[in-house]
Amino acid sequence: MKKSYLAALTVSALFFSSAHAAPGDDIDHMGIYVGAGYGLLNVDGDDEDFDREDNATRIFAGAQFNQAISLEGGYIDFGNYGNSVFNTDLDGYTLALKAGLPVSERFTVYAQGGNIWWKADINATDDNDDVDGSDIFYGVGVSFALTENLDLRLDYTRFDVEFDRDEIGILAEIDNFDTKVDYASLGIQYTF
Repeated sequence: MKKSYLAALTVSALFFSSAHAAPGDDIDHMGIYVGAGYGLLNVDGDDEDFDREDNATRIFAGAQFNQAISLEGGYIDFGNYGNSVFNTDLDGYTLALKAGLPVSERFTVYAQGGNIWWKADINATDDNDDVDGSDIFYGVGVSFALTENLDLRLDYTRFDVEFDRDEIGILAEIDNFDTKVDYASLGIQYTF
């Protein structure tokens, strides 16, 4: 249901923008920008029962230096995921370098990679703990210019979050616990 909602929203925005876009718009894609995104989250952990689908929200701001390179920082709230033995409430701050390739005046495809500084409230059996860490993330996306200043973005990002033994002391029998967090989101971006 959530996937069909995102697809319908994307198609509606594309039709709306096509109907109201002037053919001679000059879109340079450069400048300071802010935005927000909402998307689907899929978590895959070391434990088969750990898989979880949910949603996540993010806000971001960045600087587009030229048609190809931008630097972007943000905040993402993954919500709560896990299983009955081990679950966590995870959020974090991100910093990424984006490399884009304009396909046309309105469409740009891009790849991004960076670091997330995360904080997690871990609940395991009858104990809980607050931990933090730093891991990498990478992803790809496409943006579509609705107007000269407004872009619609579709992103896919993989966050590799690793809880080490010293971070999960409440579960000392586990050496580490790796989770792969896949995030597909639809966002809106405003460039000043």
